[in-house]
Amino acid sequence: MDRLNKVINELEALLIEGVELQIDKKKKLDLSNLSMRYESWYTRALSAVTRITPERSSDFISAYKLERRKEILYDTYCISDYLLGLVIKRSGEPIFNTDQAYQTKLLRQLSIIQAAIDTAPSVLRDIYTVLRAELFDNDIESAKELAKKKHLRSAGVICGVVLEGHLKSVADGKDIKLRKKSPTVSDINDALRNATIYDIPMWRLIQRLGDIRNICAHSRERDPSADEVDDLIRGTEKVIKEVF
Repeated sequence: MDRLNKVINELEALLIEGVELQIDKKKKLDLSNLSMRYESWYTRALSAVTRITPERSSDFISAYKLERRKEILYDTYCISDYLLGLVIKRSGEPIFNTDQAYQTKLLRQLSIIQAAIDTAPSVLRDIYTVLRAELFDNDIESAKELAKKKHLRSAGVICGVVLEGHLKSVADGKDIKLRKKSPTVSDINDALRNATIYDIPMWRLIQRLGDIRNICAHSRERDPSADEVDDLIRGTEKVIKEVF
């Protein structure tokens, strides 16, 4: 959540700064000052747009500059042209209002940033989910290797961490509040079941996995069996695939 809020705050700050780059006809226009402010803003804004909505980066860039164009008309006039003070004339008269053209292209960029703000939560959630899944897969593979080498407690503890981490992320994604600051697998399992995230059979499976995890984590308990650790590993994989 902190990371998400930071990204959204950054985008909102860029949006506000971009709005201030609009032309105020009541004030005397200083192209050199506008150019410096815009170029700084554009670099940061493009970077943010590319991170959150890369599919819109080409639209953002084209509002600033077009690499290829047959002629410069209102539709092909870009922000970079305006910052250079370029005015297209015919018979000594401007053929279109460059202020208006600039405003239109800037407005397009601002709308893309607004779209990035709207999209950021789902995009970051997807990124987080993929990265988390990769990390969990690596941890489970480590647990399997430890189990093969008969390091059963260590294998079980790793799986327990993966299981707990996954269940916590599911609870966070569903906005399910957990009463304890340091909830156990059992606490999270009960909360998810009460919220009808899954049915009784899955709840029972997770309870058993949590019990095995406790055996592995507490040295005063009896030693876990190889079958129990194998059940924990397989069960954790099942939960990750089916509970989200």
